[in-house]
Amino acid sequence: MVYIEEGADLDAFSSAYGITLLYPEAKILLPHALSPSVRLTINRFKDLLDKKTIRKKDLSKIDRLFLVDTSNIKKARQYLKNYLTEKTAIDIYDHHPTKLRKSENLNLYIKKTGSATTIIVEKIREKGVELKPEDSTLLLLGIYEDTGSFTYNITTSDDLKAAAFLLERGADLETVRTILERRIDEKQINIVQQLIENIQYFPVKDKKIIISVAYSKEYIPDISAHLHLIKPFQEVDAFFAIINASGKISIIGRSKTKDINVGKILSFLGGGGHYAAGSAMIKGMTTQEIKTYLENILIGEFYRDQKISNIMYRNVIKVEKSRIIKELKDIIQKVPVIFVVNREGKFEGIALSKVLKESIRHGIDDISVENFVIDNVVTFEESMPVAEAEKYLINSSQDYFPVLRKGYPVGIVSRNYLLKVLHGQVFDFEKDIFITRERIKPKYLNYREKLQQHLPDDVIQELKKIGVIAKRSGFRAYLVGGIVRDIVMKRKNLDIDIIVEGDAIELVKKYAKENNYRYYYFEEFMTAQVTLPSGLKIDFATARKEIYEYPGAYPKVRKASIKEDLYRRDFTINTLAIEITEDNFGTLIDFFNGLRDIKDKVIRILHQLSFIEDPVRILRAVRFAGRFGFKIGKMTERLLKLAVDENLLLVAPTGRVNTELSYSFNEEKATEIIYLMNRYKILHQLIPEFVFDDKREEVINRLRDMIVTFEIFFGHKVDRVANYLLALMYHLPLDISYQFLERYHFSNGKQLFKLFFSVKGRFRKIPEKNSELYMIIKNIKKDVLVFLCSYLPAEISERIIYILKKEEERKLLITGNDLKELGLKPSPLFKEILDEIFLKYLDGEIKNRREALEYLKNKYKLNEI
Repeated sequence: MVYIEEGADLDAFSSAYGITLLYPEAKILLPHALSPSVRLTINRFKDLLDKKTIRKKDLSKIDRLFLVDTSNIKKARQYLKNYLTEKTAIDIYDHHPTKLRKSENLNLYIKKTGSATTIIVEKIREKGVELKPEDSTLLLLGIYEDTGSFTYNITTSDDLKAAAFLLERGADLETVRTILERRIDEKQINIVQQLIENIQYFPVKDKKIIISVAYSKEYIPDISAHLHLIKPFQEVDAFFAIINASGKISIIGRSKTKDINVGKILSFLGGGGHYAAGSAMIKGMTTQEIKTYLENILIGEFYRDQKISNIMYRNVIKVEKSRIIKELKDIIQKVPVIFVVNREGKFEGIALSKVLKESIRHGIDDISVENFVIDNVVTFEESMPVAEAEKYLINSSQDYFPVLRKGYPVGIVSRNYLLKVLHGQVFDFEKDIFITRERIKPKYLNYREKLQQHLPDDVIQELKKIGVIAKRSGFRAYLVGGIVRDIVMKRKNLDIDIIVEGDAIELVKKYAKENNYRYYYFEEFMTAQVTLPSGLKIDFATARKEIYEYPGAYPKVRKASIKEDLYRRDFTINTLAIEITEDNFGTLIDFFNGLRDIKDKVIRILHQLSFIEDPVRILRAVRFAGRFGFKIGKMTERLLKLAVDENLLLVAPTGRVNTELSYSFNEEKATEIIYLMNRYKILHQLIPEFVFDDKREEVINRLRDMIVTFEIFFGHKVDRVANYLLALMYHLPLDISYQFLERYHFSNGKQLFKLFFSVKGRFRKIPEKNSELYMIIKNIKKDVLVFLCSYLPAEISERIIYILKKEEERKLLITGNDLKELGLKPSPLFKEILDEIFLKYLDGEIKNRREALEYLKNKYKLNEI
């Protein structure tokens, strides 16, 4: 059987056909995805290919397997694992280099040619296989495509000889030209790939619509003929492809249902067509404006033209922003939202009653309601059509929308009620709080290719295994957390966390049993961990909610949806998920606009009580902001400052504070994170009598450089955590520092602090000679020297670094063997001699090995020996 990889090109297909000529019993297993040129070829030569192909479901045990234009045995074995045996012979015909070696069951036909087909043709010529003109034409197609009609640099004389051989046997160049000219070109492929990557689903009632965008520097003709290649486009009720060619924007629409008349919809944009197909060319609008306008047209086509004034609730409660929260205790029991106004009664924002209740429950009630005002809310005017309001539901996560009249609040519309008007149903708040929080159909993007680029092949295969078991078990499985964020940001990360909608422990037991992997699970937390043979660990958790009983408490958990699980995350940038379930592998889901915040470089919490429920998030916020160079969002910053002012970090679990500080001090941009901690007064809360002055800033900056110096030049792995802690507390008495280190479990730091305080007195008076300075530092541990070089005056630090570098050169200067060669007998005197030479070397009295030997000869009269 001949195996062809997914997305095979003409060279692979022609090579596969050549194998069937060499071995008439061989059949070609065609993949699901083929290049357009291969599809054209199959259509052109369908009579010739009759009985030469086979479907996977018709396969039986394979005695001999041929791989063409690839040497990826691993992939082939995985795909055909149910049909291969230990005795299956494998022949590989490929023109790409490979590290494989020939063995008993593996035959390699590898040659540096422009195409794999050339290698097959050479075999056909050697064996004297008779070719018909159509056989020759089909083979010639592969050579022509892969060599760019002999214009690519990879073309060899063997390719030309093979082509000449085929032409002699009747190959038809007119057919070759026709097929190659009709295939999709690279520019069209680029557009198709962009459309796949930028897919966004836009739900309208029970219909599924895709809107996608692509960009090009020039107009690409006939692109509509290739949109059928995009599988997601085939699976929806309608799609709209927006293509921006240097400002000239075209829209292509296709529909399967008369309920979505794309011709009519695109007529609003100056285009036209019929219900199944339409197009438009647009000038004077941006791509985003067109996309938004298109969404509004779709909404308007489906929903009645009602006004907001007809559906708003008019009896609203207004309070001045200076009111103290505890004074509102009775008011917030009556309504879900209160309007916050200024002295003149003009709208300032809203405050959620549930947030104020929680604040009171946590004992934070002697502050003004202004601290919890949401001021960046979407508001409606009374005259706004309901259909227009729908777009705000799609682009906002608000539950309530204030209605204003000239800046004064006159009513409110809840998302729930607006949805009832638009859709004739009310979403069950208790069943799925997040549907009511966010009507948006979450953004779906095809990240399969990016996932495969980011992760090693063996990890991808494991994720696929997990996805297969998840689907079989009726579960959904998702890759979540920092790894998804880092895939989006193109940063390295192999910390794999998987969330399961269903039962993570049950899934892990099946997965581990089928693959004979070690695993552990924890019923109480609904989590498990699997260890792969490579040593890589994969963490699993059942999708869950977390409930915090008081500030700083560890959360209690219970099962939930993936949306609820992601909502409990710390920041929007960490709420992205990539589904790995078999039927939806590689789809990125964005419920909370995490992609937008990554693009805008902003750290945002998901709800107002985030820092109150989990104060450790204060440390995480500045860590991520420092690491990525992001800013902290306005509302998030205000709530972070409030949480710090309320001393909430002091009630956070000390072990988790230890973990977060350790992460921060081990970051590449630790100094930036420390500056943020200082800006937000976090260090003042954690460290008693903390001060940040010019001296400390200098020490921290120099410490950053010294860490790099010691790790690169001296190969010493620096204890960064202990050193940065010392940089923050060197001004404090040792017993005060010890209290902090003990409270937050920095046991390693104690030793460094103790050593620093025991030796720092030695540097009150610095000797002039380097040899004398060496005697002071020679027994001091490297980690202490790292900090000393950051703390002491710069000229002293430079001398210490100079001495340490010279110490690295000590063995190159003179050794015990040199002393033996000079005629000295081994004795305790050797050490004294070597030390003496090194001290003189430090002081410049001896500059090199030659001078060292001369000095010894003169001193010990060795020149006479």
